[in-house]
Amino acid sequence: MMQRVPLALLRAGMVLAEPLRRRDGALMLPAGLALTERHLELFPVWSIEAAVVETADGPPCDAAPPVSPDDPPPDGEALDAARELLAARFIHADLALAPTAVLFELALPRAAALFAAHGPSALALPCPLPEASRPPQPEAPPPGPMSVIESDPKLTSLPDVFVRINEVLNDPNSTAREAAEAIGKDASLSTKLLKLVNSAFYGFPVKVDTLSRAVTIVGSRQLTTLALGISVIALFKDLPGGLVDMRSFWKHSIACGVVASTLAGPEAGGEVERLFVAGLLHDMGRLVLYRNLPRHAAYVLDTARREGMLLREAERAWLGFDHAMLAGMLLRKWRFPESLEKAVRHHHGGLAHMSMPMPATVHVADAVAGALGLGSSGEIYAPPLSPTAWGVVGLAPERLADVAAASTAHIEEITRAFLPDEA
Repeated sequence: MMQRVPLALLRAGMVLAEPLRRRDGALMLPAGLALTERHLELFPVWSIEAAVVETADGPPCDAAPPVSPDDPPPDGEALDAARELLAARFIHADLALAPTAVLFELALPRAAALFAAHGPSALALPCPLPEASRPPQPEAPPPGPMSVIESDPKLTSLPDVFVRINEVLNDPNSTAREAAEAIGKDASLSTKLLKLVNSAFYGFPVKVDTLSRAVTIVGSRQLTTLALGISVIALFKDLPGGLVDMRSFWKHSIACGVVASTLAGPEAGGEVERLFVAGLLHDMGRLVLYRNLPRHAAYVLDTARREGMLLREAERAWLGFDHAMLAGMLLRKWRFPESLEKAVRHHHGGLAHMSMPMPATVHVADAVAGALGLGSSGEIYAPPLSPTAWGVVGLAPERLADVAAASTAHIEEITRAFLPDEA
């Protein structure tokens, strides 16, 4: 037997009796698939209102859905004060744009809670350093982006495991066994990958305890792409102190990857993993700057805060290039897939690049993560959202609440898995 079940009554473990399609007819999930918690989280994002599932002789959905009490609304005074302080962080974002206005309202309850718990200082923009403590403007002009890359041995002489994984990914004839063997040479990387595959982000109903099984379930090229992206994290463990909080940096990067994957949905196929890795690495250029040009980076950070500029605009003004260009050039040197390199290089791109699906999706994900305060790579303002990119993503503004809800728990879980030893 089969039964059409409304969204509120769907449960993990139910099996689809018919293919699940969006209103526009796009196939989302095939018949015969057992639903997972991850699917249920994404259904509101896809505007799924019901599904036809297999049933036993009796109706399976006669119980009421579980009820969780809503959090109490913020105090009115705290809410008003938080709104005013939060507006200062959105000065570069167009609140007349519907999705930006929705993101502001989504950020407001957390801002009000911070205000109520810690006062105005929790929301105030960081003050510029006193003039006497201001980083001096470097006397020498900055080198070009490729010179920065080539001056760093860690970026040019990569670990053997990184090189081998890249070779497998770029070889169309590589096998699943070769992928598992390449990844398995790094125990830390293997552990992180298995934690990700077993997280609620993927929502597999049984534990995946070996790399060979992970390759079979996730896909050889998809898992290799994930491995390549995750392996980059280990390259940036020796940055000068005081420029960036590394846990906050990677939390923002992971948030961008998770949101990008959520925005894409399963119809993107193997691109879901590439979007996650593009989000994970989208601000990597800043880490290169922090390590290799610390004096220039410190001056740029201070200038951006002192003059109320977006950090990327300060980078362009004082360095002649920004972190996105630098990261894109590095990924090209590393022979990353071209679509991934372009998504990173152009996530702050102009009109033409915002018309491309992967850069547009990473751009929107970065805007969501920045607006909601999910970590930071150094930027203190909510980034502006490109209307063109938003149009390419094709999401109704009111669905952003579902995207945020479907992403937040996974961001914390993946951050703990990737950075278990970080404070």
